[in-house]
Amino acid sequence: MSLMMKKKLHPSFLSTDSKILQLLKNGALSESIHLLNTCQPTTISLKPVIYASLLQTCVKTSSFHHGTSFHAHIIKSGLHSDRFVGNSLLTLYFKLNPGPHLSHARQLFDSLSYKDVISWTSLISGYTRSCLPLHSLSLFKQMLAFPIQPNAFTLSSVIKACSQLNELNIGRCFHSMVIFRGFDSNIVVCCALIDMYGWNRAVEDARKVFDELPERDDVYCWTAVISTFTRNDMFKEALDLFYVMHRVRGLVPDGFTFGTVVTACANLGLLRQGKEVHAKVVSLGFGGNVVVESSLLDMYGKCGSVRHSRILFDRLSDNNNFVSWTAMLGVYCQNKEYQNVLDLVRERGVMDFYAFGIVLRACSGLAMVNHGKEVHCKYVRKGGWKDVIIESALVDLYAKCGIVDFAHKVFASMEVKNLITWNSMMSGFAQNGRAVEALAMFEDMIKEGIKPDSITFVSVLFACSHAGLIDEGKRLFALMGEFGIKPSVEHYNCMIDLLGRADFIEEAGCWLENADCRYDKSLWAALLGACTKSSDYITAERIAKKMIELEPDFHLSYVLLGNIYKEVGRWDDAVEIRKLMVDRGVKKLTAKSWIDSENRNGSHVNVCTEKSISSMQEAV
Repeated sequence: MSLMMKKKLHPSFLSTDSKILQLLKNGALSESIHLLNTCQPTTISLKPVIYASLLQTCVKTSSFHHGTSFHAHIIKSGLHSDRFVGNSLLTLYFKLNPGPHLSHARQLFDSLSYKDVISWTSLISGYTRSCLPLHSLSLFKQMLAFPIQPNAFTLSSVIKACSQLNELNIGRCFHSMVIFRGFDSNIVVCCALIDMYGWNRAVEDARKVFDELPERDDVYCWTAVISTFTRNDMFKEALDLFYVMHRVRGLVPDGFTFGTVVTACANLGLLRQGKEVHAKVVSLGFGGNVVVESSLLDMYGKCGSVRHSRILFDRLSDNNNFVSWTAMLGVYCQNKEYQNVLDLVRERGVMDFYAFGIVLRACSGLAMVNHGKEVHCKYVRKGGWKDVIIESALVDLYAKCGIVDFAHKVFASMEVKNLITWNSMMSGFAQNGRAVEALAMFEDMIKEGIKPDSITFVSVLFACSHAGLIDEGKRLFALMGEFGIKPSVEHYNCMIDLLGRADFIEEAGCWLENADCRYDKSLWAALLGACTKSSDYITAERIAKKMIELEPDFHLSYVLLGNIYKEVGRWDDAVEIRKLMVDRGVKKLTAKSWIDSENRNGSHVNVCTEKSISSMQEAV
């Protein structure tokens, strides 16, 4: 008899309830619905369990449409007040489609006659997932007043809400609650704490939570810390921890781990290590993971290996997905291969909203305003509106193409403006000779409470340089220290150009000599350029010789020094410089100009060599 009991019953002996539940356990939603529709209602004895299981399977299979149909049947059957069914309905709405149906889910929650911790947690996590962290925290406070004791999932949801709010102090309070309630060794809660500290730049606290875990054999915790390091630009630390996790502890990374590690390699420019990680991705079978593949594309692009990016893109099992396709566009754009961006878009024929910003940057880089306008029109026709990234790219495009007034019109119409938007508009004014507007916009930005960055000061110093505003330029350069910005090569370039244009070559030389980056070739090149119109030939000669010493292959140093000698009548020295240039094999760079032709496809380069210039001069 005991042997008979151990034998599995044939499906024909199973009740209808058991058959449906077995199908749902295997994820066979369509078959279970068919069986439910063909059986007699009287044969279903466990309706609450059946409907709750159907809803849970809808969540697992992302079948929201079927879930809403079941909701209608549940209301007709009067089962919506059942605690088990009600919690399953809440999970359906908050996990699959929280945004549009948030109010319906809240009404459902309020209609429940009995709300347990699962009901409250479903609603709290739903608000967090819908990026409504204040609602999550408010609801958590109401839950404690009932009183309902939170579980690990409740605490992890409110900790994630603190991450969204960047509220470190509130997050620390929840950390205390976690310790008090004995959840400090729970993996889900600890991962949420590490992530919260990471988003709030409290990296040491995140690492401390990780180090205090009694067991560190869970890959999710390691991934959370590695992501925290990467998010806070601690890329070397992220790689070091990955090697400890994989080589020392023997843990197998998942797709999220690989995506984060590849990002660290990309930002460090470590192509060899990136290839090693790529090999590990393939060997562990993550080659079809869209997130990992897109991170690999980006890594090769940031390491300057566009060819490898394209080979990987062409070999992808599904390179038609928008994520990989947009990543490939980004690779071309960040490597200034703007024409390839447009060619790939023509291949695909369609664009998603993420691609619009990249294509606009490519048009901006090529100064192709007509193509940019076409992309702008497509964006509007697709219903694009109020996207700060795309509209900032539009401001940049029109400003760089010289249509500054229209760029300002787009800027003024934007309801949300970030630092990139302000920088694009300021740079547009500065590059088009409208220094007064650029400086006025800088003051407006400060009044709006937006903190300037290094790029902001490059724009305003550039404006001062081209407008000859020496005192204002010096004031702004000094102001950088108040915002904690250390002057870089670009800022010194602007100041040297500003002083050089005013023929203050000696003072410009003093600025260069006192700079931390005084051995940078571009600074001496800027000073050399300022000497072209200088009347101080002695200083100009000294700077040209210094530049030849620093950069023996830079042709302009020889040309300028030869011109200086010609100006003062030192013809023999001019001939010697020309001879030195020939002996060293230094050649003038090929002159190029972009032409955007209406009757030809795209922009084209006109090349003008030294030989062609001589031929033209002879013809004249």
